[in-house]
Amino acid sequence: MTMEFIRRCVRQGRIRHTRHSAEVRLDRGLSNRQMKKALLNGEIIERDPGDTPRPSVLVLGWLDSGDPLHLKCSRAPGEDFVTLVTLYEPDARYWREDFKTRK
Repeated sequence: MTMEFIRRCVRQGRIRHTRHSAEVRLDRGLSNRQMKKALLNGEIIERDPGDTPRPSVLVLGWLDSGDPLHLKCSRAPGEDFVTLVTLYEPDARYWREDFKTRK
């Protein structure tokens, strides 16, 4: 999965949300627009090809406030959409200042 594919899916409305990701987004008060914008301006910082039930990537995006947002996306081979598994604001206790590198 590439950022080009993720961006294309976001622009074309081919993004699915797990129940968990929808609940987390709402609990954190993030709008669908904010989530999409973070994906559009994001970059893949980790790949997990062995993730189950399908391979995933971790994207670092940015909110309008300037705060970082991590978004875990997955895609099974042959799927023409992205599934948003979860999203969260990274905790500085576990991430370096760039929010790309784990401590």
